This record gives sequence, structure tokens and C-alpha cells, in this order.
Amino acid sequence: MNTTEQRNRFLAFAFAGADLLLEVDRQGVISFALGAAHPMAIDDASNLLNRSLLSLIADCDAGLVRYLLASLETVKRFGPLRIGCVTEEGTEQIMLNGCRFPGQEDVVCITLSYGDRNGPAIATAARDQHTGLIEAQNFEDAALEAIQCAKKAGQEIKLSLFSLEGQEAFASRVDGEVAEAFLEQTGAILRAKSYADTAGLQGDGKYAILHAADVEPSAITDQLQQASLSLDPKKEGIRVESGSIEIKSEMSAKDAASALSFAVKQFAQDDTGIIRKEGLSRSLEILMKETGAKMSSFRSALTSDKLRFMQQPIVDLQTKALHHYEVLVRFEENQSPFQMIRFAEDTGLIMELDDIILKQAIAHLSHQDADPSLKLAVNVSGRSLSSPKFISNLYKAMTKLNFQRSRLMLEITESSIIEDLDQADRVIQKIRKLGHQVCLDDFGAGAASFQYLRALTVDFIKIDGAYIRTALKRKREAMLLKAMAGLARDLGIGTIAESIETEDQSTMLQNLGIDQGQGYLFGRPAALHFLQNSGQAA
Repeated sequence: MNTTEQRNRFLAFAFAGADLLLEVDRQGVISFALGAAHPMAIDDASNLLNRSLLSLIADCDAGLVRYLLASLETVKRFGPLRIGCVTEEGTEQIMLNGCRFPGQEDVVCITLSYGDRNGPAIATAARDQHTGLIEAQNFEDAALEAIQCAKKAGQEIKLSLFSLEGQEAFASRVDGEVAEAFLEQTGAILRAKSYADTAGLQGDGKYAILHAADVEPSAITDQLQQASLSLDPKKEGIRVESGSIEIKSEMSAKDAASALSFAVKQFAQDDTGIIRKEGLSRSLEILMKETGAKMSSFRSALTSDKLRFMQQPIVDLQTKALHHYEVLVRFEENQSPFQMIRFAEDTGLIMELDDIILKQAIAHLSHQDADPSLKLAVNVSGRSLSSPKFISNLYKAMTKLNFQRSRLMLEITESSIIEDLDQADRVIQKIRKLGHQVCLDDFGAGAASFQYLRALTVDFIKIDGAYIRTALKRKREAMLLKAMAGLARDLGIGTIAESIETEDQSTMLQNLGIDQGQGYLFGRPAALHFLQNSGQAA
């Protein structure tokens, strides 16, 4: 084969997997360009010559590319990595690969592909502007995609956590530019070693990445410590602790991602104190094991007689007439379900619970012996509203009802943050158009309450019981209740107060303009026998 044929064959091979070929020096200056550059609003690829590759890269990814160019060894390669490419219309996602050939140590060969090869979670994940790492709230979705990809490829991956002790003290010793440079380098090191760019910021000085099983966390630890030492005028650097655990293949990808995410949250908060006692690797093992056991126990409860359905009345405060019942769930006799439900929300199991309760309520109201005047309200977690599968099941269930739709209400709980409010409101409005009323639960309990009220059109708000319990003693709470009632009235929204235990509270709330009430004064939660005996819905 002559040289021309060989060159053409290699070019054909390269363009089979890429759209643009580049050669850049160690400073990132482009010395060779061939292929399609029009996605970057450049008609001829030769116009890229002598430009910096970094001028084409989005700011959040520039640190990663800079690090890769500087650290890539001969005969080594990187990618594929999804990065942002700057265009006239904004930023578009491209795939980046690179390698360094023997005999050309000062040149890095780059390929750019414009096709979409990774899933939407990585492509749309919000990233920290300083490190380029995935924000904590998006890490679980990205991890799920990475775990699914690894399982499909038959590749073993691990989760590693990194805790940088003294990062704030380091930042105080150096100027702003040096501190920014360290954050950028930290993000670049973690992203470069991660699997499918699944590296996330979990809190101040706390990071998590998924990576191939042959990547050594200790090597990453050394790189992070060296980066801090090289930038520290006092040469004290930052102490880095790391821990690692295999992602067990016997768990489903979704359960593995949920358990992983829950463990990472515990790492970020360290509420249990396990990490301080056991160290990162051991504590991670404990957290993953405990989380898996809790998830199994929770699922077992959903399909056993441990699950109890209750009802508690909600009445009109003026007439004391029954308006509807809220359906409640209990996992053990005389025990609050709060911790179990919070765990279910943190791990994504809440969608399974919400689905069961909804189907049980529908079965109850559909029964031939059901009181035709009975109205039930069921809780739906904000997290469930972010699940396409749950939403699909919700629509299917509600389009097959054989009773008056106004008899079934939904209460959207605020304990799990709703991230896509526009999507949530589209779901809510579709449900309301079918004839169901919707209530925003726990109003006033979280910082997002008024943001939710601004974004979500609902029929009722249920005011958190913390206001009611103190309003008789503290005028401030009473005035806040009055303001909430007035705002809701102006918006055409009904109000429900919970945790009412005395006649004095009921009278006060009525005078403040609250419409309905719930609490021990009007009835404790009682077993919903008929609902319970209707059998578990599939």
C-alpha cells in the first residue's frame, strides 16, 4: 500500500467516527484542521488554523480540556467526553476525543463529533461554574445513565468519594485567581478520571465520581494534593481523604443509582457521624449496605400486611361539615411514617408508594358499596411528579375512573423539592382539567413555598402545622396566617390548616380567614378498613 492510499484509509477511518479532525500543540493552538466546522459557524475548517482550541470550548469545560492537553502522555488517549462547543446561537454539545502519537510528543490529535452519544442526563445536567462538575441535585440521574451504560458494556465501575479538608483555609491563603485555578484543576482531575463524565460536587470540599474499576482513587488523591501544594505559597496544601466501593452488579441500575445517591447525600451531610468514626471507604460500605437493606425492607412493606391505610377528616371551619378525608399511610402500628417516607423520597421509592396509595384510593371510590358523597385526597410527592413513568401511570389511572372525578383530590407534598416547576404545572393542569382538585401541601414549611405558589396553579394550599401550634401564643404567626389566607383568597385558592387540636385554635383560624381545618379536634386518623381490604393494586 502506498503512502497516499494509507493516508486516505486512515482519514476514512477517522471520519467514520468523527466530523472534524484537529491537531493542537501543548498550548492548545490549532495547527491542522480538516472536516466539518459549520456547526461552529465556520464555513471552512482551515479558518480554524492558529486559533486556540479553548476559544471553541464553553467556559465550564475549558478547565477540563486545558488539563487534558497538558497532562496527556505519549501513546495515551482520552474520551469520548461530552463538552460544550461555542456557536453563534449559544452552546451545543459535542463529543471530544484525543491522543498523542509517538514521535509527535508536542502534538495532540483531536476529533470532534457532533452526534449525541450520551444520554440526556449528562447533556442537560446543571454544572458548577467553578469546577465544571455536575451539581448535587443532578448527580443521581447522571449516575443512573452511567451505571446502565456500564452494565450494557459489561464494565465494572466504582464509586469514589473525596473529602478535601482545609479547602477554605487554603482559599484564604491565596488570591482569588489562584483559588479559582485550584477549583478548575480539581474539577478537571475528577472529570478526566470519571466514567462517562459522571463526576459531581456534593458540598464544600466534597466530591463524588464514578470511574472504571482499574482507576486508583489513591492516584487521584495524590494529584489533588499535589495541585494544592503547587499553588499554595506556604506549601501546606490540602489534606485529601478518599473512599471507594464497587457498584454491585446484583442490584438493578436504578436501585444502585438510588442507593448510591442516598449514600453520597449522607457523605455530604455526615448526619450519622459514621464517616467521622469509620473513615470514607468503610463508612461508604456501611451506608450502601444499610441503604440496600432499607430499600428491600421498604419494598417488602409495600407488599405485606404491614402497610396500613388511614383516613383523617378535613372540615369546613364555619359549619364544621365534613369536606373530605386525607388518605394516610402507616408502616407500623402507632408509629409515625415520617422517617420511612423521607427515606423513600431520598431513594426514589416514594413513586412506588404514591402509586399504590393512588390505586387503593381509586379502588375504594370505585367500589359499588362506596358512599357516593365520599371525597378522598391522596398525597403525591414532588419527586414523583418528576418521574415520567409515574406521570404516565397517573394519567392512565385517572382516565379510567367510573366515579365523579371531584371525589378524588391530590395533595402535592413539598418535602421533596420540585426542580422542573413548568413540567409539574403541566401535569397539575392536565389533572385539574379532568375534574380533580389539587392541593399544595406543607405550605410555609420550606423556602420554596411561595415560588411554588407562583409557578403552580392549584385549588388549595394546606398550611404547615408549625404556624397553627404557635399562633395563639405568638402574634407574629397569627399575622402570617392572616396574610397567607388573604393572599390565597385574592388568588382564588382555598386554605386548609392542619394540626388543630383545640376549639380556641379553630375559632382563631376561622377569624383569620382560613377555610378548612384538619387535626385531632375533628378526628384522629382512623383505619380505612374498606380500602385496606380491597387488596393491593398491581
